[in-house]
Amino acid sequence: MWIFANEIRKTGGICFLDIGSGWQLSERWKAIEPLISLWGFDPNPEECKRLEQNKNSFLSARYLPYALSDQNGRARLFVTKSGYCDSLLEPNTPWLSRFSYKRLFDVVGRREIETVRLDHVPELQEVDVDIIKSDTQGMELPILSKATRFLNQAFYVETETGFLENYYGETTYSQIDEFMRSRGFLLFDMRIHRMTRDNPFKDLKTTRGQILWCEAVWLKDYLALETKGSLDTASLTRRKAIRALTLCALQKTFDFGLELARFFHKKCLLDDSEMERLERPETWMLPEDSVARW
Repeated sequence: MWIFANEIRKTGGICFLDIGSGWQLSERWKAIEPLISLWGFDPNPEECKRLEQNKNSFLSARYLPYALSDQNGRARLFVTKSGYCDSLLEPNTPWLSRFSYKRLFDVVGRREIETVRLDHVPELQEVDVDIIKSDTQGMELPILSKATRFLNQAFYVETETGFLENYYGETTYSQIDEFMRSRGFLLFDMRIHRMTRDNPFKDLKTTRGQILWCEAVWLKDYLALETKGSLDTASLTRRKAIRALTLCALQKTFDFGLELARFFHKKCLLDDSEMERLERPETWMLPEDSVARW
């Protein structure tokens, strides 16, 4: 899907909001990193400065010193033994104590921080978003529900969500599923994570543990939105179309990509020669040596 690479690069890249990232994208993004304009978030301004000085292969990368939530104001951050488990929500200790990774959620401190809604971040007011990746320890739905403009813009959304409340008041997968479908997104991929109970059988190679959380990929269904009369045709531009098709190639959803390409062609967002190339399977292939699998 490199037929659009130069145009994407010249028009600002694929805008990627990385919320709660841990500051390293999965290997599966490597194939298109030179096309990505990354916006990352960290409440610590010094950490943002350090991250911006790190070498990367992105088209551009900025890190903003904000803690995202569903409201602007003060909130309490629960600091855990593992920084990856820090959250604005309190860990559900009675539930977590049953599992072998319970110590990661041990609360070692609490501190007050300033929070901001995504749609109130000043640096993003003129940004046209293509991808939202959210790993916010139970805060996915509160953040996304107050980010209407960005969800309207985005084609690709990735959420990391628990199936049960690992934190008190956590957004669970069933809630995210209902919300994303209501906004015109379809589930296209899921990576599930299992955890064993904290007992002598936890290290048995034959024990599977319980599914506790997942990473889910959602892609926008422009055809269904049009059928429902909910498609904002003014915002469906060639810019959006070629980025959506490139992301379909990355996700290996070639069949959905072709369906979208035909839809975009009817909307005069692709010309006849481009459509002719998109009807051929080889057009959708990204370099295999740089595309990682789940």
